[in-house]
Amino acid sequence: MKRPLVILIVSTLFFLFLLAHGEEKTGILIDAKCGANLADQPSKAQAHPVSCALDSKDSGFGIIADEKFFRFDDFGNKQALLLLKATQKESNLKVRVGGHFEGNLIKVSEIETVE
Repeated sequence: MKRPLVILIVSTLFFLFLLAHGEEKTGILIDAKCGANLADQPSKAQAHPVSCALDSKDSGFGIIADEKFFRFDDFGNKQALLLLKATQKESNLKVRVGGHFEGNLIKVSEIETVE
């Protein structure tokens, strides 16, 4: 009788851990206007200028990862804009994004640049 209870408790704790920490993806930071069109073109996505992403900031931002475009929520958009303004890179700005993925929308909890 104790074993099923232990399994239930461990499973519940693991599920809560996953909910709290969400998922992670690494990809190219890009504006939403261009992101959907370049998702299946990795070389063009890598060459996409940071200046274009900044010019299209009103469309929002996201990442291209796994040949898909994932759009950010409002918090993610604000964080992405800060990263884009601060970077010295002209293109191929790679980021690691953590959060909750709901289809192609990321409810961003953290975002940072990666080499």
